[in-house]
Amino acid sequence: MAIDISGIYFFMPVFSFLFVFLIVYAILAKTKILGDSTFVNFLVSFIMAIIFMSFSSLDLYVKTIIPWFIVLFISVFLVLLIAGLSTKELDKIMTKGFAWIVIIILLIIFLISAIKVFNPVFHPDLIITSGEGTSLVEQISYASGGRVFGTILLIVIAVIVSWVLTRK
Repeated sequence: MAIDISGIYFFMPVFSFLFVFLIVYAILAKTKILGDSTFVNFLVSFIMAIIFMSFSSLDLYVKTIIPWFIVLFISVFLVLLIAGLSTKELDKIMTKGFAWIVIIILLIIFLISAIKVFNPVFHPDLIITSGEGTSLVEQISYASGGRVFGTILLIVIAVIVSWVLTRK
């Protein structure tokens, strides 16, 4: 008997947020574009993840990429595991060519996901609806009432969370 894990879709916005947050934070920390300050990197990545998740099309894009990214990650891990167990010399497999193949596959995943998700943008005559059946225009007009207050509240929460998590 199979286990029903369809309830995980309920948590997908959280996973998408964490995925975007961690990727942006890792890039900022590694490249040191904004300096060595952990607080600044944390705050900027937190705000970028919130902005990214505020748009339903970007959220759908992340939801489309994450499963394929995980499949690619597990596949590469298993190939390296099998190669490591059979030859015990991963240097023969871990070449620049192998890395470029993985990067090309990842770019193809990004491209196909973008075409799948953003295709309605190229066809403005199509009506984009959410799961509740309301159009995107109705959602925007409904949300515009508390938009300024919500934005200010979100920035304040981001600053407080960043400060709490990065203080020594």
